[in-house]
Amino acid sequence: MEKTYPFVCWEDVAEGEVLPGFDYELSLIRLIAFVRATGLYDYVHHDAKYARAVAAKDAFISTTHVGGLFTRLITDWSGPATLLHSLTFHMGAQCLRDDILRVTGRVGRKYRGADGSFLVDIVDLNIATGTEPSAARATATIEMPSTTGRMPAPAREGGVQETVAPNDDMPDFARALLGHVREGDREPGTPLLQSDVHMWCEALEDWNPLYWDESHAAGSPFGTIVAPPTGTFYGAGAALNVGLGCRKPGAVPPDAVRQGLHGMELMTALRHNILRGGVPFPPPDCPNAVVTQANYGFFRPLRVGDTLRTEQRLAGCSPRRRTRMGDGYFVTGENTLFNQHDELVRTVTMTLFCYGAG
Repeated sequence: MEKTYPFVCWEDVAEGEVLPGFDYELSLIRLIAFVRATGLYDYVHHDAKYARAVAAKDAFISTTHVGGLFTRLITDWSGPATLLHSLTFHMGAQCLRDDILRVTGRVGRKYRGADGSFLVDIVDLNIATGTEPSAARATATIEMPSTTGRMPAPAREGGVQETVAPNDDMPDFARALLGHVREGDREPGTPLLQSDVHMWCEALEDWNPLYWDESHAAGSPFGTIVAPPTGTFYGAGAALNVGLGCRKPGAVPPDAVRQGLHGMELMTALRHNILRGGVPFPPPDCPNAVVTQANYGFFRPLRVGDTLRTEQRLAGCSPRRRTRMGDGYFVTGENTLFNQHDELVRTVTMTLFCYGAG
C-alpha cells in the first residue's frame, strides 16, 4: 500500500502546516454529475430558474457537495490511511453555478487521544469564490497512522444522544415536537454498489483508492470498497419523488403528478417531497429551506453492500426571523444513521433556515 498509495504519518505532520489546496469549477455538468451520483434531485442544485424562484441567485452547491470537497482536501494531502472523526462546517454564502472554488486548509493541533490514537485537528478549512472570500468554512478532526505501526481503527463507538431541552424563545409548535423520533430517508435503501461510489469520485474528482481500487480496498482494514465519509446515496428509485419513473409497474406517482400539474407549479409541489427528508419537522408556512451549518460525526464506514436507515429528531428552533431570503425559522435537526446490522455509521446535525419565499 505504501509503495502504490503513499500516506502521511502523524509524526511527520507539523502544526501550522498548510494543506495543498485545489481549484474546483462548479460547472453545470459537475452539479448534474453530483445529482446523478447521490440521487439528491433538489432543483435548486441544478435548475437556475427554480433556484431564482426561491430567492437564490442561481443554482448552488448542496451541503454534501461542500462536505465532499472538504474531505477530499484532507485525504488528498494525508493519503488513504487517515480516517475522519468529525467535520463541522458553516455556509455563509452560496457557491453558485460556474463559480471557481478554491479549497484550502491547514493543520492545527496534533495530540494523542485518551485511547492512544494519533489525532490532528484541521483548521481554517475554507471554500472561496471569485466574489466570496469565505463561502464555507470548516474544522475537522482526523486520526492518522503512526510510525510506531499503529493504524486508525476501522470503527469506533458513538455516544448516547442527550435529551434536548427547549430554549427559552422556542416557538410552541417546536416545543410540541421535542422528543419525537421520525424515520428518515434510507441512504441507500438498497445495497450500495461500487459503481455508486465511483460516480461520486467522478463528480468530485476524489480518487482516494479506498473508494474505487478494489484490490487496495480488499487489503485495507475495511476489506472492501467504502464510501466517502459524507457520501449520500439515495440509489435507484429516488427520482420518483420528483416524478421520474412514474410508469414503472407498481410505482405510486406523487400527488402533484396525478393532479396533472406542469412546469414551475409541478416543481414547487414536488420539492416538498424532497425537503421532507431533510426537514422532518417543518415550521408552519415555511416550505423552502437552505442549510446553514452541518456537524458530522463518523463512526464506521459505509461499505459496498451496506444499506442505511435514519432516525431524526428536532434539536432546536429559533423564533421567527427575517433574512434576505424571506421570513422563517432556523431549525436544527439531528440525524443518526445505522447500517443493516444496527451499527452506528454517522451522525449529522444540521441547521436549516426554513422560510416562506416563493
